Amino acid sequence: MELKDPTSLPALCNELLAAKQREAKANAERLAIEDRIVALAGAKPEGSKTTKVEGFKITTTGKMSRKMDWTAWSVVRDEIPEEMRPVRNKQELDEKGVKWLQANRADLYQLLPIEVKPAKTSVEIEILATSEPTT
Repeated sequence: MELKDPTSLPALCNELLAAKQREAKANAERLAIEDRIVALAGAKPEGSKTTKVEGFKITTTGKMSRKMDWTAWSVVRDEIPEEMRPVRNKQELDEKGVKWLQANRADLYQLLPIEVKPAKTSVEIEILATSEPTT
């Protein structure tokens, strides 16, 4: 699709909103088709199932989402041997802490073995209500 005026910011805003609408419609259509395929091909509650039909190989993968009640876990944790506990501690970067060190303790910040690179810039468009000019 070619833009009407690629240098006009309002035109680009309209183009982005229209593209997002098309994307949402295509996504909804894709999800509906996937649901129909699963209804016909079948799926396991958890794990994959492969079906071959007329030149196509269809793989459906069922997934279960599990969430721990951490308050209840703290009560029963010691009843499960440590080597059998289905819990792991995940190391993750504390972004606020890194930014604080960078701003307040550059000497410590420079010791951090981290990679910093730009992420994708997000663009959000909001349609503003137009008002009648006052006379």
